[in-house]
Amino acid sequence: MIFESKGFYIDFVEDKDLNAIVEVYNSNKSFLVNHLDTEKIKPEWALEELESMKKTGFYSCKVVKKSLGVIIGVIDFKIGDETYLSLLMLHNDYKNKGYGKLIYQELERYVKSVESKCMRIDVVTNYDENVLNFWIRNGFNKLKDVELNWKGKTLPAIIMKKNL
Repeated sequence: MIFESKGFYIDFVEDKDLNAIVEVYNSNKSFLVNHLDTEKIKPEWALEELESMKKTGFYSCKVVKKSLGVIIGVIDFKIGDETYLSLLMLHNDYKNKGYGKLIYQELERYVKSVESKCMRIDVVTNYDENVLNFWIRNGFNKLKDVELNWKGKTLPAIIMKKNL
């Protein structure tokens, strides 16, 4: 386990978690359509994505709700002086219930404990205004507009940072 709070824990994704990870992605159809031009991913895609993240030094993790023992989200981040949060995604059934904020707060606490000085996130801006607002509410500042290339697709985004 990497870190935990009262209601959930964060740990590395294991092979046995693959179907649950796919389910988290597939519950977020607007994300998939916007980022990948598809409404559904397959386990092979998720496995490839996990391997790609691992090769570039990211932790690919599951978010497990303790009371249910089920995976409710995924989080990818890379620890450093500047910790880069690549993805924080909750299963659609667990959105708008305060879990995202709690998970982010615990991540921030963990990142501070390993002496990271700031956090960065690149927020795609063309599909869900709530995502950008979430990061602003959690103390991130807009730095600059960029274009991200994700799996061959160009996406408008904003680089955001928060000093810790």
